[in-house]
Amino acid sequence: MIDSLENFYQNRVYPPMSHPPADPAVTSVAARIAGMRTAAPPNAAILEIGCGTGHHLLSQASRWPESRCTGVDVSHEAIRRANELAAEAEIGNATFHAASLLDFEPIDGPYDFITAHGFFSWVPDEVKAALFGFCERHLSDRGIAVISFNVAAGWAARIPVIRKVRAIQKAGDVDEMTALSVLKTVTIDATELGIIDDMLAKGTGILPFDDFAPVNDPWPLDRFVRSARENGLRWLGESEPAKNRPEPWTKADESALSHLKADAPAYHHAADEMTGRTFRSAMFCRVDTPVEGLAVREVFDFFVRKSQASSAGDEQIIRALDGSGASAISVTELAGMIRGMTLPELAVLVLRGAGEGWLELRSEAVAIPAGIPGKPCLNAWRRVCASRGLPVVDAWLRSCAFPPRHFDLLARMDGSKTAALLAEESRVRCPELDFQRWLAHLAGRGIFS
Repeated sequence: MIDSLENFYQNRVYPPMSHPPADPAVTSVAARIAGMRTAAPPNAAILEIGCGTGHHLLSQASRWPESRCTGVDVSHEAIRRANELAAEAEIGNATFHAASLLDFEPIDGPYDFITAHGFFSWVPDEVKAALFGFCERHLSDRGIAVISFNVAAGWAARIPVIRKVRAIQKAGDVDEMTALSVLKTVTIDATELGIIDDMLAKGTGILPFDDFAPVNDPWPLDRFVRSARENGLRWLGESEPAKNRPEPWTKADESALSHLKADAPAYHHAADEMTGRTFRSAMFCRVDTPVEGLAVREVFDFFVRKSQASSAGDEQIIRALDGSGASAISVTELAGMIRGMTLPELAVLVLRGAGEGWLELRSEAVAIPAGIPGKPCLNAWRRVCASRGLPVVDAWLRSCAFPPRHFDLLARMDGSKTAALLAEESRVRCPELDFQRWLAHLAGRGIFS
């Protein structure tokens, strides 16, 4: 039941999904906060390494038709599907290549944004080294690379569980889910039970590619940053500002590491060890790329919305953003809603909110009208996804999955039918669905054109 590395990726296709931490609309702001100016995402050259069937990349190509998007993956079947999806959705600014990174030399670089999500920890050491070298050679002078990886500190407790499951697989010739269920019946350790439950929750689609991939090689942050630096890359921090803050974290923890503050990699490596962090989405630029400070006025070029993951924050800012509905508005517009605060004070508070996770910043506006549209309409890419039962991305590049009959209903939303007519179809096709509530939820997530 345990496949070789080559056979695994040729015979299995990674489930389609998007990766919001690698969204250039988000990472370009994170880079600017770190002191680096990137290209504007709508006109950028974007590369995804390990693109699978192209779900993440095609979502960006659809959003930014003037961008140039390239995907590469070792799986010929995944690339075949990616090309098929691009053609069906009539997305002409995305190209895909079936190749190993060791052999891939692109002709359409350099790239302003390179993403390698779910790649680094799951490939041999020679490919890891090749990834860093590839990014250094093919990033533009304002380019950033987002490379995610499993962190050794948090995986120290998971690796023994994986070994036990592998032993059960070998003895019984069963799959990972079955072996995990067997292990759960005999485990009494609370920590181990929590890990087993977490693995089971990932399901059969993700688990073989994640915890139980043929290669799963967690690294500590200090080794990761050092190896990148040796290959000409500078670490800028996490691709989402809030993820630079360790979780959970106390003032006592911060005080204990205060002597490391001047050495960011050492500080964050120590924080990983203290908190048992399992995953990072790290951001890099070339070592020769200028990294400068962030001027107060530049904060007002960002766009902001209230975080959906936090109920904390400055009361006046949260109240103002609540009045803007689901949209992301400019910080300049936000400033017009705030009283009794200077512009520098607001800029500092906005940056603090992004760092603490109660605000989300991006490089472009997201205008989501209030209410349900009279004739709900998905763009071509979302309709293709719905017709094939693939996750549909919202305005924030987050994937939305539905039961098959709900996907069928979504695929019929091409702007030709009124909401009332669709409600009638819903009553026949999906009698269990609270259609109006569902439609309002879709509208609030910016899924309609």
